[in-house]
Amino acid sequence: MLGIRFDTGFVLSRPVESLTNKTIKHHHRLISSILNQAVFWQVIMDNPATRVRPPRVERTEAKFLDEKQAAKLLEYLDNESWQNSTMIKMFIYSGLRRGEMCGLEWSDIDFENHLITIRRSSQYVPGKGIFTKETKTETSDRTIKLPSQAFELLRQHKLWQTEERLKMGDRWENSNRVFTQFDVRPIHPDSITGWFRDFIAKTDLPKISIHSLRHTNITLLIAAGVPLRTVSYRAGHAQTSTTANIYSHAIRTADEMAADVLDDILTPANVRRNIG
Repeated sequence: MLGIRFDTGFVLSRPVESLTNKTIKHHHRLISSILNQAVFWQVIMDNPATRVRPPRVERTEAKFLDEKQAAKLLEYLDNESWQNSTMIKMFIYSGLRRGEMCGLEWSDIDFENHLITIRRSSQYVPGKGIFTKETKTETSDRTIKLPSQAFELLRQHKLWQTEERLKMGDRWENSNRVFTQFDVRPIHPDSITGWFRDFIAKTDLPKISIHSLRHTNITLLIAAGVPLRTVSYRAGHAQTSTTANIYSHAIRTADEMAADVLDDILTPANVRRNIG
C-alpha cells in the first residue's frame, strides 16, 4: 500500500521460517479478532482479515487407548513412583487437561459426594515460571463426578503427602495443591509429560502422550453410550460440536453398536435362530 519493500519497511528479528497451516490459521483468528475490536471502536471501517482465506487444516484423529490397553496401563503403573502413577491414573479417571490436573487443590475435592471441581489451570512459560490462571473457557469451570476408585486413590495420595510433609519438617512450604514438587511448591507441568514419555517407551503400549489420556477417557465414555452433551460438559468443551468433531471416530463406533442393538431388539428370536 505504501509502495515500499517489506524488508525496507520492517526489520526482521529472526530468519523467516515456514509455519504449519494450523499455526497460520491460529494467527489469522487472532489478528481478525483484534481488527474486529478496532471496527467496533470505529478506528477502522472494516476488517481486512475477512478477505483473507486461511489455509485448510487437516483434521487428525485423536490418539487414545482402547479399554484393554487402558487397563494394561493401570496395571503397569503399580510398579512406578507414587505421585507420577497417581497423576496418570487420575488423567484416565477424569479426562482433565494437564494444566487443570496440575492446578487441582484439595479444596476442589469433595470426598463425600465423589465430586471434583475444576477452577484453575497451572501453566509454565519460560522467563515467567510456573503460574496459575483461569481455565481455558468459561465452560471449562465445571464439577464432575468420578468413580469411587479415583477417590480411594486420592485418599491414599493425601496420606502419602502428609507423610512427606512430616519428613520435610520446616522446609515444607504451605500449599493446598494436590500434586506438588518435593517441597510442595506447584508441580512443573512438563515434569509429568517428560516422565510419561519415558515410561510409555518402556512398555508395549502405543506411543501416546499425556493428552492422549484425556482422549482415552472421553472416547471410553462415548463408546459406553454416555450422551454427547454429558461428555462435552465433562470435557469442558464450550460446544458439543467441538466434542463431535474431535471424537468422530468414537461416535461412529458407538453408532455402529447402536445399530447392532436395534437389530437385536427388532429381529424376532426365531428369525435370528433360522439365520444362525
